[in-house]
Amino acid sequence: MKDASSNLQYERAKEIRETLQRLQNLKTRQKMETIGGADEEYFGIKVQDQTAHVMSFRQTRGVIKDRNTFSFDLVADNSFSSFLSQYYSSNPIPKYIVTNQMPAEKEILEEIFSRTGGFKVNIIIPTGGKRKDMIKLVMKNIDLLLSKGADPAVVELQEKLNLEHIPRTIECFDISNHGADYAVGSMSCLVDGKPSKSGYRKFRIKTVQGRDDFAMINEVVKRRYLRLRQEKSKMPDLILIDGGKGQLNAAQDALKTAGVSIPIISLAKENEEIYHPNLKSPIVLPKNNSALKVLQYARDEAHRFGVAYNRTLRKFSSD
Repeated sequence: MKDASSNLQYERAKEIRETLQRLQNLKTRQKMETIGGADEEYFGIKVQDQTAHVMSFRQTRGVIKDRNTFSFDLVADNSFSSFLSQYYSSNPIPKYIVTNQMPAEKEILEEIFSRTGGFKVNIIIPTGGKRKDMIKLVMKNIDLLLSKGADPAVVELQEKLNLEHIPRTIECFDISNHGADYAVGSMSCLVDGKPSKSGYRKFRIKTVQGRDDFAMINEVVKRRYLRLRQEKSKMPDLILIDGGKGQLNAAQDALKTAGVSIPIISLAKENEEIYHPNLKSPIVLPKNNSALKVLQYARDEAHRFGVAYNRTLRKFSSD
């Protein structure tokens, strides 16, 4: 039964990757059939357990430029209309917004977007043709991401980071050095986008004097993965470091010393930039992107856990 379950998960992951690859092929083609040459954005929305899952494809001059997924709970004033209003407060407005579900405030949104964009904006549900085909593709992708065994945000993260495997297990590291004598490292653990509290770890800094975040990150990451390697324990699918390029480089050096190879990135809080070892420039995702929210949650959990440990040490020291 366990083998059958593993095979099923493998096939689902393979199907998702193949679908994402087909999308990537669409994105990278030099030419694509245009629909009147207009800039358009496609939204598919599907509700599951009182949570709305939204996927968007942006088409500019006939070429798909970007794909994003979002999720929000259907509570209070949350609605598709409020989502679109918030989304276009920080994203370019297209001439056509094509969707499978008409927002309740269609006319109001069209008026606001037209006034803001300086051109007429139409929100439509396609009844046929290429637009209908595109919406079907969007909905097929949503169905794949919502299928059992794949969290939509985690699969989105796999695509955005170009990872070989779905990052089901993410370990995130943070340093809390409020008072150099009580500097600590902390690690949160997410499994399928949810906290796995039994996997959280805390580290008392042993080898670094003074406030040196880079050296502290190096120590903590090295200790963690040397131990996992020695114990022959399961490694995470992705390592996340709280910080920028410097912290990422320090953690990479630690992995080399530990003799392990694990995908690793860092998240800089100021502008929520994602640093990747193989990219010169950071990745910047929309602020309400579901993949970014997974990373932010892991980062915030590691920070919370570390601050609590740091306070405990200082409290017992002063008693």
